[in-house]
Order: sequence, then C-alpha cells, then structure tokens
Amino acid sequence: MDLDDIQSQLVRLYTDATSSFQKMPGSGILLRYIRSSYQNDPVRSAFELLLFLFVVRYLLSSKYSQNKDKIKLTRKVRTYGTRQHGSQTHERNDRKSTTS
Repeated sequence: MDLDDIQSQLVRLYTDATSSFQKMPGSGILLRYIRSSYQNDPVRSAFELLLFLFVVRYLLSSKYSQNKDKIKLTRKVRTYGTRQHGSQTHERNDRKSTTS
C-alpha cells in the first residue's frame, strides 16, 4: 500500500464522515455552538469534551449483573425510637409536663 493510497482513503473516510454528520438533524447547530464556544473560551470547550467522553464511556461500559454476590437478608427487626435505658413514652410524658 502506497502513501498516496493511504492518503486518498483517509480523505474519502473524512468526506464520508462529514457528509454523514451533516445529514443528522441538529448537526449545524452543534457545529456553530462548538465554533463559537471555542473562540470565546477554549478551556470550556476542552472541559465539555472531557464531559462528553466520560458520558459516552459511561453509557458504553458493561452493565454489572445484580445476581452475582447477593446479600443475604435476615428477618431481624429493629424498632426505631426506643432506647435501651428507658422507654420513649416515659420520656415524652416527662417533656410534656416540663414544657406545659
């Protein structure tokens, strides 16, 4: 394969990708947004690119199965609001009588 062949294939790939991108709805708006934001703030554009790549990586990452390593649940029931040293009802009655 010759250098000219590689270059012509790359040019053909670029033109095909560009024409496919331009056929997508909203592609013109996206290109204008990228061009204007890059001129105004290149750091912001780089940050947005990193966020976009992170989202793509997150969406394409493998999903983890919920069935592996199951946690065994027990029937232990804890009642909230009761204390070990006294009952809550007595404490409530004491509070009511002091505030009234």
